[in-house]
Amino acid sequence: MIMQEDFIFPPPPDPRSPFRLHLAGTSYCDGNYRIELRERDLYFVFEYVESGRGQLQIDGVEYFPKAGDLYWIPDSGRRSYWSSSEEPWIKHWFNVSGPLVPELLKLYSLENVRLIHNFSRPELFTDGLARLQKDPQRAHLPLGPDILHAILAQAAADLLTGKDKQHSFSEEGVLLRDYLDRQIFRPMPDLETMSRVLRRSPVQTIRIFRRDFGETPYQYLLKRKLAAAQELLLCTHQSVKQISAGLYFSNEYYFAGLFKKKTGLSPGRYRREAGEGTLVDFNIIESEPGHYVNRALLASESD
Repeated sequence: MIMQEDFIFPPPPDPRSPFRLHLAGTSYCDGNYRIELRERDLYFVFEYVESGRGQLQIDGVEYFPKAGDLYWIPDSGRRSYWSSSEEPWIKHWFNVSGPLVPELLKLYSLENVRLIHNFSRPELFTDGLARLQKDPQRAHLPLGPDILHAILAQAAADLLTGKDKQHSFSEEGVLLRDYLDRQIFRPMPDLETMSRVLRRSPVQTIRIFRRDFGETPYQYLLKRKLAAAQELLLCTHQSVKQISAGLYFSNEYYFAGLFKKKTGLSPGRYRREAGEGTLVDFNIIESEPGHYVNRALLASESD
């Protein structure tokens, strides 16, 4: 493949702008493609890999982005990235800077994340580039921040919902997950009912769901009900008894005990501390290069 790049180079921004789009485009890499960022290159790089594979090195840590992955490079440190000579990248990218960028990363607890496997909305890159191409005068404000915000919001959602996987979900797994999501404010279905959704045996049903999502259907739905309880405690004036009944727990005492076991706080204390702004949000950590987990969920699952 002959190296080719399509560029979008917008006019200079207003000096007061909290966001700057330096350059954006699509790269059709060859086997010699390699970028070494210098200390004075004080901008972030956000890239989606449409096809191919390659390598990324940040302060001595190596990552291996491949087709379907999203990665980004911080605005400082020792940074280099290159395409495989056997399977060169085709990738879409934005080079950006300004105080808004690290703030967005911090707000979504993504400041230490570098790689998202199987990014679920690649069209945010292609559509974003099309919008910038059509209206480069608005690249710095409001288009650029709008595009980046959507990308980071989806990246955080992918991590928190478990979509950052090395494998794709099966149709049966997704079918059962979607069914369970509709049961949050309904009684907990038994295994026989779940099995009928897939027309599989109970053993096969559990195996399929655990393979895709790393937990049983019961564990998944219980976690979703408790997450809904957290939102109801924060966003409504419903009593603990009302919330427990609305989520079809057997009684408020069972619900309160389970809630405390999984979150570390009683429902009443959770509501009070959330109102005081003392709760920690996403708490994402890097378990190994390019793989991320929610520390709070890990702790609750080990209970």
